[in-house]
Formats: sequence, structure tokens, C-alpha cells
Amino acid sequence: MARNGWTKLLIICMVVLLTGGGYLFGVAGETSAAQTILVEENFDQLEGDLPDGWSVIEGQASVEDGKLKLTSPSSATPARVLVPLPDKNGNIVFEADMTFVSAVEDTRWASMMYRVQSSNYPYYQFAVRRGTTALNGAEFAERNSKNQWVVSEATFFTEKLAYNKPYRIKIIASGNRVQQFINNKLVINTDQASNWLNGDIGFQANGSTVLFDNVKVSTFENELPPIENAGAFLPDEVESNIINAPTLIGQTLSAANSSNTASVLLEVEQNHAGELMTNNMPLEEALANVQNRHIPILQVEQEGIEDTIINALNATQTTDVHIVSSNPQIVKAITDLMPTARGGIVYTKNSFNKHDLNELIQTVHKSNAKVALIPEKVLDTEKVHYLHTRMVAVWGIGAENEKGAHALIHTGVDGIITVNPEASIEALGKYPENTIVQRPIVAAHRGVPSLAPENTMAGYRLAYDLGADMIETDVQLTKDGHLIIMHDLTVNRTTNGTGAVKDLTLDEIRQLDAGSKFSEEFAGEKVPTLKEFLEEFKKKDVILLIELKGAGFEEQVIKEIEDMGMVDQVIIQNFDLGSMIDSFSIKPEIPVGYLYSAAVPATTSAKIKNAQKMLDYGTSNRVTLNASYGSTYQEFITYMRQRGMLTMHWTFRAEEPFRDKLTEGLIGPITDYTQWLTDAPIKIETPIKKINLKVGKTSTVNAKAFVNFRTAKKENISSELFVVGDNGVVRVDGNTIEAVSSGTAQVFVKHTFTMLGKEWNVVGEPIEVNVE
Repeated sequence: MARNGWTKLLIICMVVLLTGGGYLFGVAGETSAAQTILVEENFDQLEGDLPDGWSVIEGQASVEDGKLKLTSPSSATPARVLVPLPDKNGNIVFEADMTFVSAVEDTRWASMMYRVQSSNYPYYQFAVRRGTTALNGAEFAERNSKNQWVVSEATFFTEKLAYNKPYRIKIIASGNRVQQFINNKLVINTDQASNWLNGDIGFQANGSTVLFDNVKVSTFENELPPIENAGAFLPDEVESNIINAPTLIGQTLSAANSSNTASVLLEVEQNHAGELMTNNMPLEEALANVQNRHIPILQVEQEGIEDTIINALNATQTTDVHIVSSNPQIVKAITDLMPTARGGIVYTKNSFNKHDLNELIQTVHKSNAKVALIPEKVLDTEKVHYLHTRMVAVWGIGAENEKGAHALIHTGVDGIITVNPEASIEALGKYPENTIVQRPIVAAHRGVPSLAPENTMAGYRLAYDLGADMIETDVQLTKDGHLIIMHDLTVNRTTNGTGAVKDLTLDEIRQLDAGSKFSEEFAGEKVPTLKEFLEEFKKKDVILLIELKGAGFEEQVIKEIEDMGMVDQVIIQNFDLGSMIDSFSIKPEIPVGYLYSAAVPATTSAKIKNAQKMLDYGTSNRVTLNASYGSTYQEFITYMRQRGMLTMHWTFRAEEPFRDKLTEGLIGPITDYTQWLTDAPIKIETPIKKINLKVGKTSTVNAKAFVNFRTAKKENISSELFVVGDNGVVRVDGNTIEAVSSGTAQVFVKHTFTMLGKEWNVVGEPIEVNVE
């Protein structure tokens, strides 16, 4: 073809089907509108010079070996190429193959520019860093009219871009809406492109050498879905006075649609025609039906359809999804193919002893999952708490009637899967204000540094005695390669010695006094080794939360844990995400957490979008999100609960934020003050579940409370009765029920206590009162 002015600018009305944007095809086979190809270039017939009309506006660029090559030796000397479009309409699909040849460092990037103004700037761009797995690995950015960067959206990609490997980069722009893809995976979905609605396109390299090939630009005649339908959403929750009430999951599509449920379970099978079906309809149709109304949970028990499942999710742009199965291999296979898909294991055994619990926990973690789906009949409060302390969220299956709903609520499950959501909605509405059902997972930070020297055996033993669910500690390597417990990089603050841990031998560190700086009462306390710490709590009912202060010694830490036979009793965390990725690859049965701190977004929509990004980030890297408590907010906590992600948060040293975050539903506090929660009751029980009375007669109910799961300690507790509203059947006064008229009523035993300067309620399962 002749290159006349615009090389391969095919200004013809050529009808094409725009592939890759799956929503364009819908769920009933509709095709997209006709598109006009504006640019199509593969550089095969060029060498050296750019195509006609293309220009280098900055830096170095040429065509070599059939590819456009941009070379930028540093961020101070970028390379940019401008491609004028014959049609300046900014509603386009712009795509190309992009290959990193080199980069000064992983933070350096390349981009595809669009809606370029005045042959230079302003413009928008899809910037892709060589280190795409960073939280800002992919960006929607604007170079504004002042020639300054404004980065409105940033996220990560689940794969770090390899050198000399092409990746297909695509941008769909329509009005203020933009979607940006890597290898057909949607990574940026924004409505922030309103300043510039038309212009040219271009390519850029910054601190990198990058190749572009197979460039294609087409007009886009469709409309992108509104941003509120972009996948980051909070389904409406059932109103309840329970702190951190369980999320509701409809067990069928009809159950979810009939009630206010956050999620829906879709059992997926492939029929004889090869079509994926659920609830007597094609899966893609069902996914479109629930989009932005319910979070889809796909239960897949049929092997060999993993790729087909992924195709259906991509075709409907379903990214907010759970994959669950009783077959762990299916869960792992699909979540390996789609790393942001969350996993869950369906428990099918009739028994549920401690061996079963530990086996399930390890299966969940090594299958890329965070959730266990367990029938109501085998669940109780202690089992749920046991799973929680090992970072497994629990969705109970059952609640077919209101009695069953109350039973599941009182186990402390994170979600209720039911065919009768109305029963759970009714039950959740009957509890008094500030009711605590789900006990927080209390992690004692470095022991109890408010009462004993931090990171010492004395402090750890005290934390255990105070009832901590977890004991947090810090591990470092000595000069001679031993694992010791120390938070700071030096011994200066907490011991009578000086120097960096890495410059001291184990013998030198063991000679130090780690207690007298806190108090003479603790004079002579030694800096513990990791082995001593493990030995002290082996087979005791407490989890050890081990923070690695640095990276590169994960294998050594895990070997000590394995040698002690304590894989089922530890969690590992680190501020270094790469360290946690390595730990998971070494021993996936051990849960790992990513420590971080971040600013809270200003708007509600930004908060929800940030929660989505962080959940996807944690899920794809197989880590829990152990953020500072200041990084959390109500929408974040709700988003995680609805999607089955348990999180730990550091470090509570004041009562007010501790109280406020527990009120918001935070489940995993890491604190210096374990004693603040020690005496709080965790469960209340009554000797009877059903009372029959005649009109005018009374009955008195007394209750006992559990105050410690570990010792199963019970004690008499002051309580009063509580009934919702005035149903005319009974009247309650203190601990006495008086029958007023015939009928049935539910009466709760309630104990009110003060913790963190606030009144809370712990409530027993309702007593059914039948009045004749």
C-alpha cells in the first residue's frame, strides 16, 4: 500500500469487530457497533525513519527490525513520538504490543498517550512501569496545561513485566470514561478524562528502552458503562445492632434477588453443549444479572472447565468474584489463572475435630483461599474463633429458619449462606445496640510493653496469661546467622548494650540485659532466640505472629518453625511484600501478612475503590492486609468483611481509636494493652432454650458467661432480659419473664459491660417463650 502522508492511516469505513472488550458482546451474543480504523501499523516495511506523519517530539526514537524503538537513558531525558489522527474524535480504541528491552530501575515506565493537545501537551496516558506489581505499577495520568503530572488513578498488575516479552496494551476512551487493559485484563477503569475529549495519540519511554508494534487505533461508537457499574461497590448490608454482623449470601439467584443479600452463590456446571450454566441460565447472563447488585461466588465442582470459567469472567468484565469448591485443586487452578479471584474451600465432612480443623486451615491457605464454607450443624463458637486466629474467614451454610439463623449468628461467622435470607434478616434485627458476638482476635504487640519489657519471655508469658489470642514478635539475624527477637535494628533502646543486631554475635547479644531499662523488677531478662519463643508456646492455645525485620532469611525462619512442628501455630508478616511472597512459596500452609500504612482517601467513592485495589493486591499476592489502624476506615472494613478477608491492624496504644475501630467492625487489633480486653466477657449462655408459660405466670432466668476461650472459664454474671419491641405476649423485668397473652416470643439474656470507656452488650441465643 502506498504511504501517502499518513502511513497506513486507513481512512476507510471498514467494519470490524472490536475484540477484547468482553462487555461489548453482552450476554446474548450482541456485537459491537461498526468501527472505523484510523491507524494500523506494524513497521514491517520500514527501517530507521518513522512512518510518514509520525514525529519525534522529544528524545530518541526510530524503527528497527520492524518495531518502533524509544530510548530514554533517564527520567530527565524521556523519549516521545506523536502520531496525528485524521479524526480527532477522542472516542477511540488504541492498542499496541509493548516490550521492555531495559529499564534503569523497576519504577521507570513506558506509556501510550492519547488526546494529545497542540502537538505536545496536555494529554492523557496509560503508563506502565517495568515493576507493574507495585501498587502504582499502572497509571491513568494527565500531563496538564502547566506541563505537570496529575496521576488520578494508579493500581497494580498481577504479573511483573518481563524483559523482551511483548504485552498487549489497550485503551478504550469514551467521553470522560476510560478503560485501560494489559493482555486483555482490565486494570484501570476511570471517569476522570473530562478535561480533554479529543486529540492525537503517541508513545513515550521514561528511563527505559521500549519497543512498540502492531499499533491499531479505531473509532469507538459504543458507550462504556457508567463508573458506578465499574466493579468497586458496597452491596447494601442488612441493618443490625450487632458489631461486625455477618454478611448475607443468597444460596441461589432467586434467594439473593428476593432479599437484601450482599452476595450470591452460583453453582456452575458445563452442559453437553459446552455452555456454562447456573440457576438454569447461561453463566454470563447470570453474571450480568447480579453485576453491581450482588458479589458473585462461583461454586465449581467440575474439573476441566477452569479456562472456560476465566473466559466467562473476562467476557463480562467480572473481577470482583469468589471461586469456591470442595475440590482444592479447582480453587487453586482458577485463582492461579485469575490471581485477583478470591478462593474458598467447601467443607463436606460430618466430623470436625481439631485434626480436621488444622487440615482445613492448611488446605485453605495452600489453595490460594482465605474462606471456609462450613455447614451449620458442625459449627460452634470455639471452632469459628480457632479458624479466625489462623486467618480463615468462615461462611456458615444453613439458617433455613430464624432459629438456625440465630444459631449461626452466635457462632461468630463472617457470612451466612442461606436459601432463606428473610429468616436471617429477621434474626439480625432483634439484637440490642452495640452487641458483640464475634470476639476480636487480640494480638499482644511484642508481649505487653505497657506492663513488661517488650520482646522478652516475661512479657510473652504475661500476654498469654492475660488471654491474648496471638503474641506478636520481631525476628532478626545476628552477625553469626542466628535468629533472635528484637524490634529495632540496634540493641540500644531496649538493652544495656549498643550496636546493630547484624554486627553482633548471638553470644554478645545473650550477655545483654533486656529488662532493667523497663524496670529493675525485670533485671536480667535476656534477648530471646526464635527457638526459645517457639518452645515456650508449643502446643499452647495461642498463635504466634512473627514479623520478619528484613528479608532473605524466610527459609531459615520457616525451617525452625517446621522443626518445632508448629506450622499450624504461626503467622508470618513483614513490611517487605517480596519477603511474604517468598514465604508463601516456601510454605503456603503458613498464612502471611503484608504490613503497610497509607493515607485514607477523601471521598466515599475513592475509599471504596481503594478498598477494592488493596483487596485485589492482597488476594493476588496471597497475603492478608495488616495495615496500620489509621489506614482503615468504615468502607474498608465492610468491604473486607463482605469478601471474606480477615485483617490484623497495628498498633493500638490509646483507648479512643481502639474503641472506635472495634465499633466499626475491626476484628484483628494488635495492641500494647492486651489487659484492656482481658476481663471482657466473650460468650453468654443460659441453662434453658425454651419456656412454656400460662398467662399471668412468671419465670426467672439466670445466666453464666465465658470470659476466656482458652480455659473455658465460666462465672456467674449480672444480666437482664431483653425483648424487641412490645409484642404483647410477654413483659420482662430484670431477669423475670411475665406471660401477658397467648403467643410466642423470643427473649434474650443480655449482659452490659464497659470496655474501652464504652458500654457493650453480650447476648445469649434467644429463649423461645410459648404462652398459653
